[in-house]
Amino acid sequence: EIAGPGYLNFRFSPRFWAQSLVEIERPDFAKPNLGGGRKILIEFVSANPTGPLHVGHGRGAVLGDAVARLLEFTGYDVTREYYVNDAGKQVATLAGSAYARLLQACGVAVELPEDGYPGDYLLDLMVEHRDTLLAEIASATGGSVADPAALLQAHADAARNICGGRAAAWLLEQIKGDMASLRVEMQRYVSERALHDAGIVGTALDQLAAAGFVYEKDGARWFASERFGDEKDRVVQRTGGELTYFAADIGYHQQKLARGYDELIDVWGADHHGYIPRVAAAIEALGGARDKFQVILVQLVRLTRGGEPVRMGKRSGEFVTLREVVDEVGADATRFFFLMRKGDSQLEFDLALATKQSSENPVFYVQYAHARICTLFKKAADAGVAVPAAADAPLERLREAEEQALVTLLAQFPDVVEDAAVEREPHRIVFHLIELAAAFHRCYNRHRILDVEPELRAARLVLAALVRRVLQIGLGLLGLQAPESM
Repeated sequence: EIAGPGYLNFRFSPRFWAQSLVEIERPDFAKPNLGGGRKILIEFVSANPTGPLHVGHGRGAVLGDAVARLLEFTGYDVTREYYVNDAGKQVATLAGSAYARLLQACGVAVELPEDGYPGDYLLDLMVEHRDTLLAEIASATGGSVADPAALLQAHADAARNICGGRAAAWLLEQIKGDMASLRVEMQRYVSERALHDAGIVGTALDQLAAAGFVYEKDGARWFASERFGDEKDRVVQRTGGELTYFAADIGYHQQKLARGYDELIDVWGADHHGYIPRVAAAIEALGGARDKFQVILVQLVRLTRGGEPVRMGKRSGEFVTLREVVDEVGADATRFFFLMRKGDSQLEFDLALATKQSSENPVFYVQYAHARICTLFKKAADAGVAVPAAADAPLERLREAEEQALVTLLAQFPDVVEDAAVEREPHRIVFHLIELAAAFHRCYNRHRILDVEPELRAARLVLAALVRRVLQIGLGLLGLQAPESM
């Protein structure tokens, strides 16, 4: 109909909506082949192996994993990767901290280094592995474990190095366990130290120098990143010969390019915003396409309980660990809450709300919609009522406003998935599932399903089945379970 000058309103017929519902039963429903098999590397988490993951790391882990799931679902060949920062100052600081904690575990009253890592997690680690470490230090130095304190103090440098290396490896295993508790898996771990040892970092700098993009000034070596849009040139090797963290990043991203990926995605904390132009500059200088590099920024998480801030963890000494949150509220609630906002938006995570079993808790409300439909089908089966295929059901009988609202949301789902994948924004799936669950609960509460005449019953059972399928797909994309009972 004409709706004023220059405007036309279109209304879709019941037949159109019925056909849109039939599409939901197809195996490839909501799976656009956006990627066509193109290779994407997504690097995320990449926390230093110097302590347990905190909730900020957890948000980046869940966001990176959800983006990877979306891209795989829409036709990309995705590799998940973790960059292990096991070289440089932070590892030296870890070594000093672990050495002091091992001395304490052996009864020696020493203080942590001034810049050491606080919290009891390192003491726990040293107590657990005390005998193993002492035996290794004794073997490496020719000392004796009979007097642990004397052994450690007589061979301080060797003990410090062994403590640092072992602590980093054990902490990385703990980090892997923390990610597994959230259903986050990596396919590759790349060591910064290994990049240096293999000469990859030095080779990348030599390539840039040969192209005229690295020069010497004031005894240091500089990368001419300003030529590629950065605000200034960057040091890659200090006057003492030490390579910078940025130099390692140049080598790492050159290795990524050499592996033949069509697109590189990095998930970083929002405090690394200013780091993007220099890495993009390095990629362009190395011959990569700048538009094939994308960084997803993740803001910090404000942890509360009933509106009151939660700041201190039990073992970390300065922050709440990711594992503490997962243990309290569960993996599903943790993932859902982390994904409820766009990554670069600040997030408040209310632990009390995440454990509520009510409509106030969005993840409970969404999962309960799925469980409610499963219970409905059990009742139908007990009554000898079968759920027909959508193509065989009189879907034109779905005329109530609440039913039409559900039909519309179901029809929109493929567009939501496509937009979320294109924009790398899984929170769009979260919002849609919340809206879909709310619409289903309204419809369920206002309209009877089983004890109505057969044709209407068949149509409403099919509608419920299709809502369940979309909830299953959406929850799967977010890495959540779709429970059959709650």
